[in-house]
Amino acid sequence: MHHYEQHCPVARAAEVVGGSWTLLVVRELLRGSEYRADIARGVPKMSDRLLGARLRELTDLGVVGEEPGDDGQPRYVLTEAGHELRPVVDALAGWGRRWLPAPRLGDLDAELLLFDICRQVDEDRLPDHPLTVQVDIADAPPPRRWWLTFSSAGAAVRATAPATRVSLVRLRCTIGALAGAWLGRHTWLSAVRERSIVLVGDPEEVRTVIDCVGVSRYGEPA
Repeated sequence: MHHYEQHCPVARAAEVVGGSWTLLVVRELLRGSEYRADIARGVPKMSDRLLGARLRELTDLGVVGEEPGDDGQPRYVLTEAGHELRPVVDALAGWGRRWLPAPRLGDLDAELLLFDICRQVDEDRLPDHPLTVQVDIADAPPPRRWWLTFSSAGAAVRATAPATRVSLVRLRCTIGALAGAWLGRHTWLSAVRERSIVLVGDPEEVRTVIDCVGVSRYGEPA
């Protein structure tokens, strides 16, 4: 941790959350990840060693609490101090949305994007019957085909087709178009009209997919 050696609360707080990856670890905890493997999935470019170091730092500082979890694995939960960082993270997201350009192609990772979509679906709009979405991303590095499953139990992304597919919607897109709709830089309707996103399937199920996915918490309705 870098020490600025200043009395200013801004400087002292920056010592806590200003380190590389620290706020992203807090973001993952705010999104409900509690186990190290789940946190790591949301920060795939972060080394396991650095993740461990950041969790120890946040625990020592009282931002994160550590409890016994399943199978003896540590479970990490935000303390009151940690939860009070939510408006900080939200404000930073809002600033980035307003003032920064769209993500570069190299910033977009298909698996991370689809994982992010799945964990933020509107659970009230999930279908009663299982619905599978075959996602083909034209300009992503291999693998370019992914599968989303939506049901009353939740949403998940996988790299292989599920064994049973009661209903199927096919989604073809560029990764930029999908990220743009998810981040609210353009609407799903405009992307469909421009055919940068193509959805094929039962019209009611197509609407269900769009309703479930919606826009990221850190996006803005276009």
